[in-house]
Amino acid sequence: MMAPSLADWLSDPRVPLRRVEDLVDPAAFEATAILEQLEALGAPPPVLFPQVRSLDGSSGEFKLLFNAYGALGSIAPALGSAAQSWPALLQDYVKRVRDVREPARVDRAAVHENAARGSEVDLRILPWTRHVAGEGGDYFTPIAVARAPSGTRRHNLSWNRAMFLDERHVGVHISPRDLWSFHRAAEEAGGPLPVALVLGHHPAFNLAAAAIAGSAQDEYFIAGALLGHAVRVAPSLSYGDELMVPADAEAIIEGRLLPGTRVVEGPFGEYMRYLGPQKLSHVLEVDAITWRKGAVIVEIFTCHLDHLNAHISIEASFLEKAQASVPQVSGVSWFRGGGPTTLVIALRKTNEGQAMRAAMAAMSASNLVKQVIVVDDDIDIENSQQVLWAVSTRMRAESGLVPLKNLPGISLDPSGSGPFDATSGFIMDATWPLNRPHPPVGKVARDHLERFPLSRYRITNAR
Repeated sequence: MMAPSLADWLSDPRVPLRRVEDLVDPAAFEATAILEQLEALGAPPPVLFPQVRSLDGSSGEFKLLFNAYGALGSIAPALGSAAQSWPALLQDYVKRVRDVREPARVDRAAVHENAARGSEVDLRILPWTRHVAGEGGDYFTPIAVARAPSGTRRHNLSWNRAMFLDERHVGVHISPRDLWSFHRAAEEAGGPLPVALVLGHHPAFNLAAAAIAGSAQDEYFIAGALLGHAVRVAPSLSYGDELMVPADAEAIIEGRLLPGTRVVEGPFGEYMRYLGPQKLSHVLEVDAITWRKGAVIVEIFTCHLDHLNAHISIEASFLEKAQASVPQVSGVSWFRGGGPTTLVIALRKTNEGQAMRAAMAAMSASNLVKQVIVVDDDIDIENSQQVLWAVSTRMRAESGLVPLKNLPGISLDPSGSGPFDATSGFIMDATWPLNRPHPPVGKVARDHLERFPLSRYRITNAR
């Protein structure tokens, strides 16, 4: 059995793929203008652009795919799930991610079918994108693969924004996590860090880059779990076994993060739905570009649902942590109409205090969440109106609202005053007290709905 590829996902009849057959220029906002209009019509479908213009003006060598994560119906098939709701998908994710699989080494890689190396490298052959107004340059949203320069030598996968600088250089924004520590260790030793920017792969592979993994976990193992098959890896063209790259990737930029070198990068559209500010970011000097025939580059539609949903690996970690602490937790969800800093937890409460325990456990998974609302499991946590109804009718502020101060935050949160400042938040217990009777909710009985179906009646517009 071959490892799943992006082509497998694109040909899956469950994936509601759209194609735009006309030649478009992604660096002129043309692709994202089309995506914006499609999203206004409803759940955004994945959109393939078979003809796109590269920065050098050429067309035909590469394709672009957006909105792989725009809707539940696109992500569930990637994870082998038949889930019909986000909470159900997260439950399936938690089960699947536990089946870690060791990567399988191969000597021949599809992604090495074509290559530009050394003096042949020119990043302008690629279809870089401008996503939203105000971005500071032409971007990709790749998966960065790096290997710890010492110790366990584990591989790390991370989702990064990458800005075109010139024919051989890319500005890469790195958050202070594993990739940052790998580069810092290499920098302190006086050398560069080899990195592969993976421009396209099966959507499940990309989700592994957003997973919250243990500090000793090789994230190729997690990618194998999500793919349901060992990730096939091969020595990189430029660095050999020093950096193993995913053999079934669509296209890869191989380069070195330079020591002691920074560049102004940004602004860039972030999944908080705001422009992230300019920053001093790291510089990647490129040694090779490799790609398979007909390569499809996977891009994120920044500041939109595609961008938020691409982080469901983090959302699933909240569920896993909350359920480990309080097994009565039945689901979690963040507000897809807003941002990921607010999490809703559904709980089948059996004891008072469980709401607080569950909320604290979820918050421990990541600095991302600063506000947690806990509701009973009769509330549809994907429906913000129902959640706020529970807050309005089941919570008493003097006992149910717990302010939190001096929390570690994230630099992308626009409400913060700086990248390293603490933030604040709250926990809301909007569950019904166990020592008081629960009044019945006013609904038309199901048997009445079945007895008088709408299809029996002739209903016309009054005007």
